[in-house]
Amino acid sequence: MTRRAHVLPSLAPTPPAAPPRLPPHTRRLLEAVRKGPQASGCFPPIVRPGPERVLQVARPFQGASDAARLGALLSQPAFQPLVAFYEALGDGCDAIVQRHPGLFGARVVRLGNAALFGPVLTDAFTLCAATPAQQGPHPGLRLLRDGFLAFFGRFAQRLERDLKAGVFRRAGFEGPVTRLWANPEETHNGRQHVLRVQFRRGGALAYKPRPASGEALFLAEPARRAPRSFFDWVNRLPSASGEVRLPTLRVLRGRGKDAFAYSWQDWIERPRQWGLLRDSPRLKLHGCRLPPPQAARFWHHAGALTGACFAVGAADLLGSNLVVGARRGQREPLPYLVDLELFFCPVRRLPETGLIPAGHRRGNHHIGFEWRAWWCTTGGPLLCFFPTRSGALQLRPRTRAWAREEAPSMVADTEGHVGYAAHLLPFLRGMFDLWTKLLLEQERVTDFLARAARRHHVRVLVKPSDAYDAPLEHMMLASRGQVPVASARGRVRFSPEEREQLGRYDVPYFFRKADGGPLLMMDTAAAPTGVRPVGEQQFLESSPPPAPHILSGEQLGLMNLGVALRDAVDAVARDLRHRVQEAPRWGVRLALEEDLRTGAVSFDWPETGKRLTFSWNRRSVRLTDAPLNAAPAPPRGKRARRKPPTA
Repeated sequence: MTRRAHVLPSLAPTPPAAPPRLPPHTRRLLEAVRKGPQASGCFPPIVRPGPERVLQVARPFQGASDAARLGALLSQPAFQPLVAFYEALGDGCDAIVQRHPGLFGARVVRLGNAALFGPVLTDAFTLCAATPAQQGPHPGLRLLRDGFLAFFGRFAQRLERDLKAGVFRRAGFEGPVTRLWANPEETHNGRQHVLRVQFRRGGALAYKPRPASGEALFLAEPARRAPRSFFDWVNRLPSASGEVRLPTLRVLRGRGKDAFAYSWQDWIERPRQWGLLRDSPRLKLHGCRLPPPQAARFWHHAGALTGACFAVGAADLLGSNLVVGARRGQREPLPYLVDLELFFCPVRRLPETGLIPAGHRRGNHHIGFEWRAWWCTTGGPLLCFFPTRSGALQLRPRTRAWAREEAPSMVADTEGHVGYAAHLLPFLRGMFDLWTKLLLEQERVTDFLARAARRHHVRVLVKPSDAYDAPLEHMMLASRGQVPVASARGRVRFSPEEREQLGRYDVPYFFRKADGGPLLMMDTAAAPTGVRPVGEQQFLESSPPPAPHILSGEQLGLMNLGVALRDAVDAVARDLRHRVQEAPRWGVRLALEEDLRTGAVSFDWPETGKRLTFSWNRRSVRLTDAPLNAAPAPPRGKRARRKPPTA
């Protein structure tokens, strides 16, 4: 006998004649829906098809009719556990606010504020909708409720403590908090979210509740009682072959015993050079747009950042982990690493940083520097409301990619070029200028990183992050949500520590000291530190961070720069208008053969009176030098006898 599949609920085409009687927090949530769209994100979205087979939001939940229809759904027996969830969560958050008077502005911590509560309320709705009424409350509802209350209570406690200690006042921030936004992407370490915290005065900070401290190690600006970060230190080194500007930002550390487990950092806002990247009748995509001269300067800075990331083994710089923006007082945008958890990794090729694609461009195309204005994004809701011909809204799983309206990491110029292909030579020059500076100070660089590593933690990926996507989706949509022993494909098994964290609907998170040591995980029950050692794991990398060749400075050889330059060219070779290019202003010349896999790039180095040329084919990279006044050498390879056309 086959088991009948559970039918997901739907919203009736017309509201009921009489409103149902619901408890107070649920009534306030529906009242927020009635007043406007601000609470729409507390429920699965109403969707419609978009361009290139993406799904996009059709309209928000708002108005009296939508509020009444949602109220009728919530009054059904199957949704009584969800109503109880709303009430317990609302009461718990009210209690947290009462314990910390004056910390939050009015209406910030109310269920109708979808910016804060949307992710947890949508997850709870999904669990309840996927569970048949006869099975009773889904056990995951309690986990979501307790996890969010513990996370938010800990955040409020840290916020108040650091306010009293003057951490924010010295940086120009004054309370109370007037807005809160919770990142809807993956949670870690007990349902903890990254938060955007808007203060009454001073702007906004990102609250990062995790021990990996890459931003403090690499990007932090010097402050009282805080050592200089690596990027700030590199910016102050003498120029070797050209000026280098790596991004820096404010990173504030807390004052409690648990200060290692969280940090505050500048929230990077969108730049004023914000505009339309792509348009269709139903969807518009916005991002950073720069005039070509300004775009060339941006990509020179981006090339320097790319070289720095390759030098220090930074990885997983995909999607929202890199943001293009401007800090207060800046006129031109820079690329910022806003989620630098993985560093000192054993990277050998430039695409392993996540900033650029591999030459074949297979796999995830939402890398740090995207080469096309894609309509789709990563992630998205698991369940959506689909309009039907009768006017009802039927809840169904999402099977198409999710649309985006903004691309925070994307840069285009005003002539329509997306990514660095149209500005390849400034990009390569930025890599070269950064690398020569590090190479000339190699011993000091190695000493700096070795000393700094003792004070910081690094995340360790025991499996790729996307290995957990399918198990978490199965747990959310299955009526009982059991934690799997292995992935859906049955080839990758999960350790007890991974299953423990998956059981909280978290993406498993492991870390260690940046200079080595045992593998660790966060565990609030592990007094007094909240940290628990973890047994041996099957690592993704053959040598997890810290990689010896990174900390020893071996990565800084000129031949490794040649490998990175070849990768950077290979990633965009098919998008180049000309196979031979020269930029006298930047002192760079590029020549590619017809196969696009054989070529050479030359850099003028006036400080040494030399021109360095990196040439490559599919198998090897060579480095030669010549006087600056020498004619550029042709690229070497099996097609070198054919003279490439001039640009």
